[in-house]
Amino acid sequence: MSVMHMLSDATIFTQVRFWVLVLCSLVCPAAIFVTLFVRREFSKKAVLAFGLLLILLAGVDIFVLRALSLEAQATPSLADDIVFSSELSIALYIIPAAFGTFGLNMVSHVLMHYLKQKEARFEAHRQSAQPLPIVNGAHRNRPRAPGGPRMRPTAVVRRRREAVQVVANALPRDPSATERRRATPRAARSPIRGS
Repeated sequence: MSVMHMLSDATIFTQVRFWVLVLCSLVCPAAIFVTLFVRREFSKKAVLAFGLLLILLAGVDIFVLRALSLEAQATPSLADDIVFSSELSIALYIIPAAFGTFGLNMVSHVLMHYLKQKEARFEAHRQSAQPLPIVNGAHRNRPRAPGGPRMRPTAVVRRRREAVQVVANALPRDPSATERRRATPRAARSPIRGS
């Protein structure tokens, strides 16, 4: 039994921690990404859960990598030293860092969406609670022609024309006055100004 125990301690690749590392750094993140790309729709809670799971897997992965690099120095196997105690081990830390970054981005996306909804609700509540400003006179907001005098909005002009027409229709008409205006030339109608 001690011979079996010595053979299992001779290399890290047969230990449970190594297989936890493989599970946390390859199998679970690959399953999450396949699920994310295959399904057509997700709720925000599912995206948040997948993001937090990726961050958790990255943390476990870094913890196991650190423990395996310490154990690799104690084992007689050269393969353990090459993989876990040399410069190659730095490349192994890139995988959990990438998955943790993806998870953090997913969590950030959900939180930003949630905060934008809260901000929109706050603005809507603030606008409904605030009374509308009273503007004295419609002439302040009249649009201007580029480089020219102020122009009246068409709705104001239309209302004034309608009001003038209503007043004109209400007044009694003198047909003889209309005929006299048509008969006299315009120059004769204008008052003569003195010099």
